[in-house]
Amino acid sequence: MTPRLNLMNIAPKSLQSLLDLTNTIAHSHLEKGLLELVKVRSSQINGCAYCIHMHSKAARAAGETEDRIYLLDAWHEAPCYTERERAALAWTESLTLIATTHAPEEDYEVLKAHFSEEEQVNLTLAITTINAWNRMPSASVPCPTSEAPMRPDADETLVFQALRPKLLRLAYRMLGTLAESEDIVQDAWLRWSRTDRQQVGNPSAFLARTVTRLCLDYLKSARSRRESYVGFWLPEPLIDIGGSPDEGMEEAEDVSMVLMMALERLSPLERAAFLLHDVFGMPFSEIAPAIGREEATCRQLAARARTHVRAAKPRYPLKGQEGEEIARAFFDAIASNDLDGLKTMLAEDVVAYSDGGGKIPSTLQPIHGRDKVLRLVAGLSAKPGDAPRWIQAATIDGLPGFIAIDRFGTLQTTAVAIAAGKVIAFYTMRNPDKLRHIESLVSGMGFSRLRPN
Repeated sequence: MTPRLNLMNIAPKSLQSLLDLTNTIAHSHLEKGLLELVKVRSSQINGCAYCIHMHSKAARAAGETEDRIYLLDAWHEAPCYTERERAALAWTESLTLIATTHAPEEDYEVLKAHFSEEEQVNLTLAITTINAWNRMPSASVPCPTSEAPMRPDADETLVFQALRPKLLRLAYRMLGTLAESEDIVQDAWLRWSRTDRQQVGNPSAFLARTVTRLCLDYLKSARSRRESYVGFWLPEPLIDIGGSPDEGMEEAEDVSMVLMMALERLSPLERAAFLLHDVFGMPFSEIAPAIGREEATCRQLAARARTHVRAAKPRYPLKGQEGEEIARAFFDAIASNDLDGLKTMLAEDVVAYSDGGGKIPSTLQPIHGRDKVLRLVAGLSAKPGDAPRWIQAATIDGLPGFIAIDRFGTLQTTAVAIAAGKVIAFYTMRNPDKLRHIESLVSGMGFSRLRPN
């Protein structure tokens, strides 16, 4: 298991050193595209899905093509990389995979042939720094990126970086998509960097209000797109791989698929009032100006939301290891077409949700009831194709689940909701637009090319 650092427990001086290094590397003379390719490859090896997604996006912004990003895990054979890029990627793998031994001499000799001494230092610092950020506790903790111009005020930069995981979780709960949530937090950073911080008494409350307003503005424009969405909409899967099953259970509960589905049924204002008050502990006197409503109205909004959320919460707590075992048995029963075994696992009122976004075949509406779900599985199993492949157990939006490739070669994730030892719902994401960060992670784990969607 890769060693993990806890962002909130790092000594401020240590974290500041990491931020200073990040800022220095961002302003080095190394090509931006090269740096982002190195960061993506390092993130693939470390298994940080969020970092893969973020640095892939930065690489595209730097002019990199989808093919060059997608083929990074196979750069040894891919002809689209220059000798200089190959030297940098070889050095990246050497430093990222290193344990107690020195990096191979042959990789360093190749590096010296293509990089000056100053470039060697900057590249080595970049790889070492991105490895440190990648090894934060979970994929939901973003590492800084050179997209945001860091101000000379290092203390205020440190304040924002410490709050950034919280802000990202708030945006994700409001929007349900990682890419848009990242953009919202980035916009909040830009506004923070232009704000007179002497006038800000509570940075946490100020930034939470900023993110909430940005999310509400986004949801207004996104409503028409959501209404025209093909099939059933599910939130983009937030993946956590590694760590003990019970690690971070409190946060997992806050960002669970069950909560996300309950929030999706609320109005944007109800969602904002509930999250700011019940999850982030903000008083209604501060929520009112954040969402543009009277304080009494905010109380009513939060109360209505609270009723919906409480009704959706699982009645039976589940230990992480038990959930992982049930999720694996659930996959095995589907993969082997063991309908009798699957029947014993499913609750009578089980619901199957699937999101293909109109791009990949999936059920357009939820399937309710054990018999209908079993008929669905039997029908899929009867179609020709390869046996489904298990890739990785994972916590998906706070629920036990797994990443897999179906019998037709399509990547998908499945989160399994369990109560009293029975599967009461499962959520399968098949929309390729919502799985790009997962696909990069899977490629980095050494799996062969997926079939084109």
